[in-house]
Amino acid sequence: MFDVISDGGVLPLLLAFGVSFGLCCLFAFAPHLFLNKQHMQNDLSARQAEHKRPTPRIGGAAVIVGLFVATLVYMGRIEADLLMALSAGVVVFAVGLREDIQRDMSPKVRLIAAFASAGLAIVLSGAMVPRFGIPYVDGVVGFFGVGILITLLWSAGACHALNLIDGLNGLASGYSMLAAAAYFVIGGLSGQADVQLVAAILFVALFGFFVLNWPYGRLFLGDAGAYAIGHVLSWLGIILLMRDPEGAGLAAILILFWPVADTAFAIIRRRLLDKETDQPDRLHFHHLVVRALRLLIQKRLRPEFFNPAATMVMLPFIAVPVSAGVVFWNNGFGALAALLFFALLFISTYAFSMDYFKSRRFAVGELPADVQAQLKGHTVEVSDLSGLVVTNSTAVYVTIYRRAGQEGWSLLIDGGVTEAQVYDRFASDVEAWESFWSGSRA
Repeated sequence: MFDVISDGGVLPLLLAFGVSFGLCCLFAFAPHLFLNKQHMQNDLSARQAEHKRPTPRIGGAAVIVGLFVATLVYMGRIEADLLMALSAGVVVFAVGLREDIQRDMSPKVRLIAAFASAGLAIVLSGAMVPRFGIPYVDGVVGFFGVGILITLLWSAGACHALNLIDGLNGLASGYSMLAAAAYFVIGGLSGQADVQLVAAILFVALFGFFVLNWPYGRLFLGDAGAYAIGHVLSWLGIILLMRDPEGAGLAAILILFWPVADTAFAIIRRRLLDKETDQPDRLHFHHLVVRALRLLIQKRLRPEFFNPAATMVMLPFIAVPVSAGVVFWNNGFGALAALLFFALLFISTYAFSMDYFKSRRFAVGELPADVQAQLKGHTVEVSDLSGLVVTNSTAVYVTIYRRAGQEGWSLLIDGGVTEAQVYDRFASDVEAWESFWSGSRA
Protein backbone atom coordinates (compact mmCIF):
# COMPACT_ATOMS: atom_id res chain seq x y z
CA MET A 1 0.00 0.00 0.00
CA PHE A 2 2.85 2.38 0.76
CA ASP A 3 4.89 1.53 -2.35
CA VAL A 4 3.71 4.73 -4.01
CA ILE A 5 5.59 6.74 -1.40
CA SER A 6 8.61 4.48 -0.91
CA ASP A 7 9.21 4.31 -4.68
CA GLY A 8 9.29 8.05 -5.16
CA GLY A 9 10.57 9.18 -1.80
CA VAL A 10 8.99 11.69 0.51
CA LEU A 11 10.24 14.74 -1.38
CA PRO A 12 6.91 15.52 -3.11
CA LEU A 13 5.11 15.20 0.23
CA LEU A 14 7.58 17.49 1.95
CA LEU A 15 7.27 19.87 -0.97
CA ALA A 16 3.46 19.92 -0.71
CA PHE A 17 3.62 20.60 3.02
CA GLY A 18 6.37 23.19 2.65
CA VAL A 19 4.60 25.17 -0.07
CA SER A 20 1.25 25.04 1.72
CA PHE A 21 2.65 25.89 5.15
CA GLY A 22 4.97 28.58 3.79
CA LEU A 23 2.21 30.35 1.89
CA CYS A 24 -0.15 30.04 4.87
CA CYS A 25 2.47 31.71 7.07
CA LEU A 26 2.83 34.49 4.51
CA PHE A 27 -0.94 34.98 4.32
CA ALA A 28 -1.35 34.90 8.09
CA PHE A 29 1.51 37.18 9.08
CA ALA A 30 1.46 39.62 6.15
CA PRO A 31 -2.28 40.05 5.58
CA HIS A 32 -1.88 43.57 4.21
CA LEU A 33 -0.55 41.99 1.02
CA PHE A 34 -3.83 40.19 0.39
CA LEU A 35 -6.62 42.26 1.97
CA ASN A 36 -7.74 45.69 0.85
CA LYS A 37 -7.99 48.52 3.33
CA GLN A 38 -11.77 48.33 3.72
CA HIS A 39 -11.73 44.64 4.57
CA MET A 40 -8.86 45.09 7.00
CA GLN A 41 -10.79 47.84 8.79
CA ASN A 42 -13.95 45.75 8.95
CA ASP A 43 -12.04 42.81 10.42
CA LEU A 44 -10.30 44.89 13.08
CA SER A 45 -13.35 46.95 14.08
CA ALA A 46 -15.60 43.93 14.63
CA ARG A 47 -16.41 43.96 18.33
CA GLN A 48 -16.37 40.18 18.68
CA ALA A 49 -12.98 39.78 16.95
CA GLU A 50 -10.55 37.69 19.00
CA HIS A 51 -7.59 38.12 16.65
CA LYS A 52 -5.19 41.04 16.81
CA ARG A 53 -4.66 41.29 13.04
CA PRO A 54 -6.90 40.86 9.99
CA THR A 55 -7.53 37.23 9.08
CA PRO A 56 -7.19 36.39 5.38
CA ARG A 57 -9.67 33.98 3.83
CA ILE A 58 -7.25 32.50 1.30
CA GLY A 59 -5.60 29.72 3.30
CA GLY A 60 -7.21 27.15 1.00
CA ALA A 61 -5.43 28.71 -1.97
CA ALA A 62 -2.14 27.72 -0.32
CA VAL A 63 -3.38 24.12 -0.07
CA ILE A 64 -4.25 24.02 -3.77
CA VAL A 65 -0.93 25.57 -4.78
CA GLY A 66 0.90 23.02 -2.63
CA LEU A 67 -1.09 20.23 -4.28
CA PHE A 68 -0.35 21.61 -7.75
CA VAL A 69 3.39 22.06 -7.25
CA ALA A 70 3.89 18.62 -5.71
CA THR A 71 1.77 16.96 -8.40
CA LEU A 72 4.07 18.41 -11.06
CA VAL A 73 6.94 16.37 -9.60
CA TYR A 74 4.94 13.16 -10.07
CA MET A 75 3.07 14.13 -13.23
CA GLY A 76 4.55 11.27 -15.22
CA ARG A 77 3.05 8.78 -12.75
CA ILE A 78 -0.48 10.18 -12.79
CA GLU A 79 -2.94 8.93 -15.41
CA ALA A 80 -4.41 11.45 -17.86
CA ASP A 81 -8.03 11.00 -16.72
CA LEU A 82 -7.18 11.96 -13.14
CA LEU A 83 -5.01 14.88 -14.23
CA MET A 84 -7.74 16.25 -16.50
CA ALA A 85 -10.46 15.84 -13.87
CA LEU A 86 -8.44 17.70 -11.25
CA SER A 87 -7.38 20.44 -13.69
CA ALA A 88 -11.04 21.24 -14.40
CA GLY A 89 -11.30 22.56 -10.84
CA VAL A 90 -9.49 25.74 -11.93
CA VAL A 91 -12.86 27.33 -12.81
CA VAL A 92 -14.41 27.07 -9.38
CA PHE A 93 -11.06 27.84 -7.74
CA ALA A 94 -10.72 31.11 -9.67
CA VAL A 95 -14.27 32.23 -8.86
CA GLY A 96 -13.81 31.31 -5.19
CA LEU A 97 -10.51 33.19 -5.00
CA ARG A 98 -12.17 36.27 -6.47
CA GLU A 99 -14.80 36.06 -3.71
CA ASP A 100 -12.15 35.65 -1.02
CA ILE A 101 -10.26 38.74 -2.15
CA GLN A 102 -12.96 41.05 -3.54
CA ARG A 103 -16.06 39.50 -1.93
CA ASP A 104 -18.27 40.20 -4.93
CA MET A 105 -19.21 36.69 -6.13
CA SER A 106 -22.72 35.63 -5.09
CA PRO A 107 -23.46 32.08 -3.88
CA LYS A 108 -25.32 31.41 -7.13
CA VAL A 109 -22.31 32.41 -9.22
CA ARG A 110 -20.05 30.17 -7.15
CA LEU A 111 -22.48 27.27 -7.49
CA ILE A 112 -22.62 27.78 -11.27
CA ALA A 113 -18.82 27.74 -11.31
CA ALA A 114 -18.87 24.43 -9.42
CA PHE A 115 -21.18 22.95 -12.06
CA ALA A 116 -18.94 24.36 -14.80
CA SER A 117 -15.90 22.64 -13.27
CA ALA A 118 -17.87 19.40 -12.99
CA GLY A 119 -18.96 19.57 -16.62
CA LEU A 120 -15.45 20.38 -17.77
CA ALA A 121 -14.08 17.42 -15.79
CA ILE A 122 -16.56 15.09 -17.51
CA VAL A 123 -15.53 16.36 -20.95
CA LEU A 124 -11.77 16.29 -20.32
CA SER A 125 -11.56 13.00 -18.41
CA GLY A 126 -14.45 11.09 -19.98
CA ALA A 127 -15.37 9.91 -16.49
CA MET A 128 -18.69 9.95 -14.67
CA VAL A 129 -20.30 8.10 -11.77
CA PRO A 130 -20.74 4.56 -13.16
CA ARG A 131 -22.68 2.83 -10.39
CA PHE A 132 -23.94 3.00 -6.80
CA GLY A 133 -23.46 -0.72 -6.08
CA ILE A 134 -27.16 -1.70 -6.08
CA PRO A 135 -28.10 -3.81 -9.15
CA TYR A 136 -31.47 -2.32 -10.13
CA VAL A 137 -30.36 1.22 -9.33
CA ASP A 138 -27.20 0.75 -11.37
CA GLY A 139 -29.32 -0.10 -14.39
CA VAL A 140 -30.75 3.43 -14.26
CA VAL A 141 -27.42 5.10 -13.47
CA GLY A 142 -25.98 3.41 -16.54
CA PHE A 143 -28.08 5.56 -18.86
CA PHE A 144 -25.85 8.25 -20.35
CA GLY A 145 -27.98 11.26 -19.42
CA VAL A 146 -28.64 10.01 -15.90
CA GLY A 147 -24.94 9.37 -15.32
CA ILE A 148 -24.04 12.88 -16.42
CA LEU A 149 -26.70 14.45 -14.19
CA ILE A 150 -25.61 12.43 -11.16
CA THR A 151 -21.97 13.33 -11.77
CA LEU A 152 -22.73 17.03 -12.08
CA LEU A 153 -24.72 16.98 -8.83
CA TRP A 154 -22.08 14.83 -7.13
CA SER A 155 -19.16 17.12 -7.99
CA ALA A 156 -20.85 20.51 -7.59
CA GLY A 157 -22.68 19.35 -4.48
CA ALA A 158 -19.44 18.23 -2.82
CA CYS A 159 -17.86 21.64 -3.54
CA HIS A 160 -20.79 23.55 -2.09
CA ALA A 161 -21.18 21.19 0.87
CA LEU A 162 -17.57 21.49 1.97
CA ASN A 163 -17.89 25.27 1.87
CA LEU A 164 -20.98 25.16 4.11
CA ILE A 165 -19.33 23.10 6.87
CA ASP A 166 -16.37 25.49 7.00
CA GLY A 167 -17.67 27.12 10.17
CA LEU A 168 -15.18 26.11 12.87
CA ASN A 169 -11.41 26.23 13.08
CA GLY A 170 -10.10 23.00 11.61
CA LEU A 171 -13.48 21.45 10.80
CA ALA A 172 -13.48 21.52 6.98
CA SER A 173 -9.74 20.86 6.72
CA GLY A 174 -9.89 18.14 9.37
CA TYR A 175 -12.72 16.40 7.54
CA SER A 176 -10.86 16.75 4.22
CA MET A 177 -7.77 15.10 5.69
CA LEU A 178 -9.93 12.19 6.85
CA ALA A 179 -11.44 11.84 3.37
CA ALA A 180 -8.01 12.05 1.71
CA ALA A 181 -6.75 9.35 4.07
CA ALA A 182 -9.71 7.16 3.11
CA TYR A 183 -8.95 7.53 -0.60
CA PHE A 184 -5.28 6.79 0.11
CA VAL A 185 -6.27 3.47 1.67
CA ILE A 186 -8.79 2.59 -1.05
CA GLY A 187 -6.33 3.55 -3.78
CA GLY A 188 -3.76 1.21 -2.27
CA LEU A 189 -6.19 -1.69 -1.88
CA SER A 190 -7.52 -1.34 -5.43
CA GLY A 191 -4.12 -0.87 -7.04
CA GLN A 192 -4.70 2.74 -8.16
CA ALA A 193 -1.29 4.19 -7.30
CA ASP A 194 -1.88 7.62 -8.83
CA VAL A 195 -5.10 8.16 -6.86
CA GLN A 196 -3.26 7.07 -3.74
CA LEU A 197 -0.45 9.50 -4.53
CA VAL A 198 -2.73 12.52 -5.07
CA ALA A 199 -4.61 11.68 -1.85
CA ALA A 200 -1.32 11.60 0.08
CA ILE A 201 -0.21 14.94 -1.38
CA LEU A 202 -3.58 16.50 -0.59
CA PHE A 203 -3.40 15.24 3.00
CA VAL A 204 -0.01 16.84 3.73
CA ALA A 205 -0.96 20.08 1.93
CA LEU A 206 -4.08 20.29 4.11
CA PHE A 207 -1.99 19.66 7.21
CA GLY A 208 0.19 22.65 6.28
CA PHE A 209 -2.96 24.77 6.55
CA PHE A 210 -4.45 22.96 9.55
CA VAL A 211 -1.57 23.80 11.91
CA LEU A 212 -2.23 27.52 11.39
CA ASN A 213 -6.02 27.31 11.32
CA TRP A 214 -6.47 25.17 14.44
CA PRO A 215 -6.88 26.16 17.21
CA TYR A 216 -6.28 29.91 16.87
CA GLY A 217 -7.70 30.58 13.41
CA ARG A 218 -4.78 32.65 12.11
CA LEU A 219 -6.25 32.28 8.63
CA PHE A 220 -9.33 30.72 7.09
CA LEU A 221 -9.85 28.20 4.29
CA GLY A 222 -11.97 30.53 2.17
CA ASP A 223 -14.21 29.79 -0.79
CA ALA A 224 -11.34 29.05 -3.19
CA GLY A 225 -10.00 26.35 -0.92
CA ALA A 226 -13.32 24.86 0.11
CA TYR A 227 -14.73 24.63 -3.41
CA ALA A 228 -11.49 23.40 -5.01
CA ILE A 229 -10.82 20.80 -2.30
CA GLY A 230 -14.43 19.62 -2.61
CA HIS A 231 -13.84 19.21 -6.35
CA VAL A 232 -10.65 17.20 -5.77
CA LEU A 233 -12.28 14.90 -3.21
CA SER A 234 -15.32 14.24 -5.38
CA TRP A 235 -13.22 13.35 -8.44
CA LEU A 236 -10.84 11.10 -6.52
CA GLY A 237 -13.92 9.03 -5.74
CA ILE A 238 -15.34 9.16 -9.27
CA ILE A 239 -12.05 8.13 -10.90
CA LEU A 240 -11.70 5.25 -8.43
CA LEU A 241 -15.21 4.06 -9.29
CA MET A 242 -14.50 4.25 -13.01
CA ARG A 243 -11.38 2.12 -12.70
CA ASP A 244 -12.49 -0.36 -10.03
CA PRO A 245 -15.49 -2.41 -11.26
CA GLU A 246 -16.05 -3.69 -7.72
CA GLY A 247 -16.31 -0.23 -6.18
CA ALA A 248 -19.70 0.97 -4.88
CA GLY A 249 -20.75 4.58 -5.40
CA LEU A 250 -22.66 4.53 -2.11
CA ALA A 251 -19.37 3.84 -0.32
CA ALA A 252 -17.91 7.00 -1.86
CA ILE A 253 -20.99 8.88 -0.63
CA LEU A 254 -20.23 7.58 2.87
CA ILE A 255 -16.83 9.26 2.61
CA LEU A 256 -18.61 12.49 1.65
CA PHE A 257 -21.38 11.89 4.20
CA TRP A 258 -20.83 14.68 6.69
CA PRO A 259 -20.74 17.74 4.40
CA VAL A 260 -23.48 16.28 2.15
CA ALA A 261 -25.77 15.41 5.09
CA ASP A 262 -25.32 18.81 6.74
CA THR A 263 -25.97 20.63 3.46
CA ALA A 264 -29.00 18.54 2.50
CA PHE A 265 -30.49 19.00 5.95
CA ALA A 266 -29.84 22.75 5.80
CA ILE A 267 -31.73 23.00 2.49
CA ILE A 268 -34.68 21.04 3.90
CA ARG A 269 -34.66 23.06 7.12
CA ARG A 270 -34.68 26.40 5.30
CA ARG A 271 -37.46 25.28 2.99
CA LEU A 272 -39.59 24.23 5.95
CA LEU A 273 -38.98 27.65 7.51
CA ASP A 274 -39.92 29.28 4.16
CA LYS A 275 -36.43 30.77 3.81
CA GLU A 276 -34.16 31.05 0.80
CA THR A 277 -31.83 28.07 0.57
CA ASP A 278 -28.78 30.32 0.15
CA GLN A 279 -29.70 32.42 3.21
CA PRO A 280 -27.23 31.63 6.01
CA ASP A 281 -28.27 30.65 9.50
CA ARG A 282 -26.61 29.45 12.68
CA LEU A 283 -28.38 26.11 12.86
CA HIS A 284 -25.75 23.86 11.29
CA PHE A 285 -24.73 20.86 13.34
CA HIS A 286 -21.41 22.42 14.34
CA HIS A 287 -23.27 25.45 15.73
CA LEU A 288 -25.23 23.12 18.01
CA VAL A 289 -22.03 21.45 19.20
CA VAL A 290 -20.54 24.82 20.16
CA ARG A 291 -23.70 25.70 22.08
CA ALA A 292 -23.67 22.31 23.80
CA LEU A 293 -20.10 22.90 24.97
CA ARG A 294 -21.01 26.35 26.24
CA LEU A 295 -23.93 24.88 28.15
CA LEU A 296 -22.12 21.85 29.56
CA ILE A 297 -18.65 23.27 30.21
CA GLN A 298 -19.64 26.89 30.81
CA LYS A 299 -16.79 28.85 32.44
CA ARG A 300 -14.34 25.96 32.67
CA LEU A 301 -13.09 26.84 29.17
CA ARG A 302 -12.06 30.24 27.86
CA PRO A 303 -14.65 31.56 25.35
CA GLU A 304 -12.27 31.58 22.38
CA PHE A 305 -11.59 27.85 22.79
CA PHE A 306 -15.18 26.62 22.38
CA ASN A 307 -14.75 26.87 18.60
CA PRO A 308 -11.65 24.63 18.24
CA ALA A 309 -12.86 22.34 21.04
CA ALA A 310 -16.07 21.67 19.11
CA THR A 311 -13.97 20.60 16.11
CA MET A 312 -12.09 18.06 18.21
CA VAL A 313 -15.41 16.73 19.54
CA MET A 314 -16.84 16.35 16.04
CA LEU A 315 -13.92 14.86 14.09
CA PRO A 316 -14.08 11.38 15.71
CA PHE A 317 -17.78 11.16 14.83
CA ILE A 318 -17.12 12.42 11.30
CA ALA A 319 -14.45 9.72 10.93
CA VAL A 320 -16.96 6.91 11.50
CA PRO A 321 -18.91 7.18 8.19
CA VAL A 322 -15.64 7.91 6.38
CA SER A 323 -14.23 4.66 7.78
CA ALA A 324 -17.42 2.83 6.83
CA GLY A 325 -16.89 4.02 3.25
CA VAL A 326 -13.51 2.26 3.25
CA VAL A 327 -14.91 -0.93 4.84
CA PHE A 328 -17.85 -1.16 2.40
CA TRP A 329 -16.02 -0.03 -0.73
CA ASN A 330 -16.83 -3.30 -2.49
CA ASN A 331 -20.18 -3.89 -0.81
CA GLY A 332 -23.05 -1.80 -2.15
CA PHE A 333 -25.73 -3.22 0.14
CA GLY A 334 -23.51 -2.81 3.20
CA ALA A 335 -22.81 0.79 2.17
CA LEU A 336 -26.56 1.40 1.72
CA ALA A 337 -27.33 0.04 5.19
CA ALA A 338 -24.58 2.18 6.73
CA LEU A 339 -25.75 5.25 4.83
CA LEU A 340 -29.35 4.85 6.04
CA PHE A 341 -28.14 4.28 9.60
CA PHE A 342 -25.95 7.37 9.66
CA ALA A 343 -28.66 9.49 8.03
CA LEU A 344 -31.17 8.43 10.67
CA LEU A 345 -28.63 9.01 13.43
CA PHE A 346 -27.79 12.47 12.07
CA ILE A 347 -31.43 13.58 11.87
CA SER A 348 -32.44 12.15 15.26
CA THR A 349 -29.40 13.64 17.01
CA TYR A 350 -30.07 17.02 15.44
CA ALA A 351 -33.75 16.93 16.43
CA PHE A 352 -32.89 15.91 19.99
CA SER A 353 -30.30 18.70 20.25
CA MET A 354 -32.75 21.35 19.05
CA ASP A 355 -35.34 20.20 21.56
CA TYR A 356 -32.73 20.14 24.32
CA PHE A 357 -31.63 23.71 23.71
CA LYS A 358 -35.17 25.03 23.50
CA SER A 359 -35.86 23.65 26.97
CA ARG A 360 -32.88 25.45 28.50
CA ARG A 361 -32.78 28.97 29.89
CA PHE A 362 -29.40 30.68 29.88
CA ALA A 363 -28.24 32.79 32.79
CA VAL A 364 -27.29 36.35 31.87
CA GLY A 365 -23.70 35.60 32.86
CA GLU A 366 -23.35 33.32 29.83
CA LEU A 367 -24.04 36.13 27.36
CA PRO A 368 -21.61 38.76 25.99
CA ALA A 369 -20.66 41.45 28.51
CA ASP A 370 -22.60 44.23 26.81
CA VAL A 371 -25.73 42.08 26.74
CA GLN A 372 -25.27 41.24 30.42
CA ALA A 373 -25.21 44.93 31.29
CA GLN A 374 -28.54 45.56 29.56
CA LEU A 375 -30.26 42.47 30.97
CA LYS A 376 -28.86 42.54 34.49
CA GLY A 377 -31.28 41.02 36.98
CA HIS A 378 -33.31 39.14 34.35
CA THR A 379 -33.48 35.46 33.38
CA VAL A 380 -33.63 35.15 29.61
CA GLU A 381 -34.25 32.47 27.00
CA VAL A 382 -31.81 32.81 24.11
CA SER A 383 -32.84 31.66 20.64
CA ASP A 384 -30.69 29.22 18.66
CA LEU A 385 -30.67 31.85 15.91
CA SER A 386 -28.44 34.06 18.05
CA GLY A 387 -24.72 34.35 17.45
CA LEU A 388 -22.02 35.80 15.25
CA VAL A 389 -23.17 36.71 11.73
CA VAL A 390 -21.07 38.06 8.85
CA THR A 391 -23.02 40.11 6.32
CA ASN A 392 -21.82 42.62 3.74
CA SER A 393 -18.22 41.97 4.90
CA THR A 394 -19.12 43.14 8.42
CA ALA A 395 -19.38 40.92 11.50
CA VAL A 396 -22.09 41.57 14.08
CA TYR A 397 -23.25 39.69 17.17
CA VAL A 398 -26.98 39.07 17.05
CA THR A 399 -28.81 38.17 20.26
CA ILE A 400 -32.45 37.11 19.97
CA TYR A 401 -34.02 36.51 23.38
CA ARG A 402 -37.05 36.93 25.57
CA ARG A 403 -37.15 37.72 29.23
CA ALA A 404 -38.84 35.38 31.68
CA GLY A 405 -42.58 36.05 31.78
CA GLN A 406 -42.61 37.91 28.47
CA GLU A 407 -44.29 36.59 25.31
CA GLY A 408 -42.49 38.83 22.81
CA TRP A 409 -38.98 38.26 21.53
CA SER A 410 -36.34 41.00 21.56
CA LEU A 411 -33.50 41.68 19.14
CA LEU A 412 -30.08 43.05 20.06
CA ILE A 413 -27.55 43.81 17.31
CA ASP A 414 -24.02 44.66 18.36
CA GLY A 415 -21.30 45.18 15.77
CA GLY A 416 -18.95 47.64 17.40
CA VAL A 417 -20.08 50.78 15.56
CA THR A 418 -23.50 49.30 14.79
CA GLU A 419 -25.92 48.84 17.69
CA ALA A 420 -29.67 48.34 17.76
CA GLN A 421 -32.16 47.12 20.33
CA VAL A 422 -35.81 46.17 19.74
CA TYR A 423 -37.75 45.13 22.85
CA ASP A 424 -40.57 42.55 23.04
CA ARG A 425 -41.86 43.25 19.53
CA PHE A 426 -41.57 39.95 17.73
CA ALA A 427 -44.02 37.07 18.00
CA SER A 428 -41.27 34.49 17.37
CA ASP A 429 -37.51 34.24 17.22
CA VAL A 430 -37.76 33.50 13.48
CA GLU A 431 -39.62 36.79 12.97
CA ALA A 432 -36.86 38.62 14.86
CA TRP A 433 -34.21 36.95 12.69
CA GLU A 434 -36.06 37.86 9.50
CA SER A 435 -36.22 41.47 10.67
CA PHE A 436 -32.46 41.55 11.27
CA TRP A 437 -31.60 39.81 8.01
CA SER A 438 -33.82 41.96 5.80
CA GLY A 439 -32.31 45.08 7.38
CA SER A 440 -28.74 43.84 7.03
CA ARG A 441 -29.18 43.15 3.31
CA ALA A 442 -30.79 46.50 2.56
